[in-house]
Amino acid sequence: MDSGPRNLTDTNVLVDVLKDRLHVLVTCLSHSWGGLEQVSASDAVDIGDLGLDVSVLCLEGSPIHEDLLNRKEVKVLPLGFRPRNYFDFKMRAEMGRMLANGINLVHCHQTSILGSIVPWLWSKPNVAVIATRHMMNQHNKNNPFHGAIYSRLDALIVMSETLRQNVLETHPILERRVKVVNLGLDFNRFNPQSVNGLAQRALWGAGPETVVIGVVGRIDPAKGQATFIKAAAGLLKGLKSGEKLKFVIVGEETLGSVNSHLESLKEMVAQFRMEEYVTFAGYQENVPEVMSGLDIFVMPSRQETFGLVAIEAMAMERPVVISTGGSAQEIVGANEEFGLLIRPDDAFDLQRRLRYLLDNPEERVRMGQKARGHVLRNYDRVTRVRKTLELYERALRRRGNP
Repeated sequence: MDSGPRNLTDTNVLVDVLKDRLHVLVTCLSHSWGGLEQVSASDAVDIGDLGLDVSVLCLEGSPIHEDLLNRKEVKVLPLGFRPRNYFDFKMRAEMGRMLANGINLVHCHQTSILGSIVPWLWSKPNVAVIATRHMMNQHNKNNPFHGAIYSRLDALIVMSETLRQNVLETHPILERRVKVVNLGLDFNRFNPQSVNGLAQRALWGAGPETVVIGVVGRIDPAKGQATFIKAAAGLLKGLKSGEKLKFVIVGEETLGSVNSHLESLKEMVAQFRMEEYVTFAGYQENVPEVMSGLDIFVMPSRQETFGLVAIEAMAMERPVVISTGGSAQEIVGANEEFGLLIRPDDAFDLQRRLRYLLDNPEERVRMGQKARGHVLRNYDRVTRVRKTLELYERALRRRGNP
């Protein structure tokens, strides 16, 4: 049982306490490479970089496997099969081998597969279990089976207060077990004072007088790029004298897509005769430079639990226009002081909001500066790592690993 809280608020102290105690298995069994997978990988690397023992269980050949394969901070354990969501006996054998090698904390980044992890730990009371829920839940899980699963968790991590409320309404878990740990950025990397976006703008064909408006994310119908193009068409139709605009779409098709949404978007641009104004920039890893090259960032998704790319843009002092829903209100502030909200799938609403920012360049600057301050206060990567380690330490103590 938990013997009471310790005053472990310093990361270095936590690392010293956990150095020889923590042997964590991070699980992320996905073939995608979106926010969930990228956060899972970066968190594991950050913790491993502190000298702690971190293993990552991932699907063999998956993007997260390829991303971590040559990293020295973590041990990569590729899995040759995708387990069923419930009572997968091959997974039982794998878990048995890993526990025999000393794993004493399992951190699962997909609640959908807890049913094939937790049952094999019911007889292992000394092993701590933590899960992270990355997405809003639309189904009621208040039933005996999920009750048994979630009662075994030492903590369920979420990335926003909105998601925490969603979990408490739909999951059979004690309120004190659901913990908010905000996403975090490396502010040395996302620093508008040291990152120059001029070269990026030049690649897009945007001069110094051009206002560049962009979206960054997977090319997918749910991400709202079509809404963005329609709003761009409306703005170009009412283009003011001397006004120069460029619209940039950064991202690649969703991995494994059968139908090409990218081609549909390009056809839409051609139908509007906007080829001169719209650039499809593809996937880019230099996110700080991309955000620095924009003047306005747009996230017109139909539904985002939390928009990491939005806070990346805000960290680079860019005003943001994002769809309502999920944690959007937390991102832009109660009074939209750090960004503007729009209705999902509403090109006219997006056009109206963008027109306001185009007509008020000083407000764009002020909003961007306030947005960076908001992100600095709430979304620091160092703080995220520390809070995660606090939960690890508490879970180990609760499970009798002093």
